[in-house]
Amino acid sequence: MMNTSLKPLTSSAVLRAATTLILAEGGTSSLIVKQFLLNQGYQAYEAEVARCLFLLALQEGWTIQDNGLFRVYYFPTPGTSPQ
Repeated sequence: MMNTSLKPLTSSAVLRAATTLILAEGGTSSLIVKQFLLNQGYQAYEAEVARCLFLLALQEGWTIQDNGLFRVYYFPTPGTSPQ
């Protein structure tokens, strides 16, 4: 049964969550963003969060580090070009 009290996921919610987590922790992943959004009352599925976060990171020029298992997102460091 679907919980209708959950807020629908939006790209702005994903961006706010990822930004908050990067500021707090230095970097984040889609799994961490998904859990953060669930805790905030959003309906968040891993695949949807991962896709949205990846597109936002490209748009924002964030650094993306893919370790083969998952991607970690960081704000770009000064003097480096976005990936």
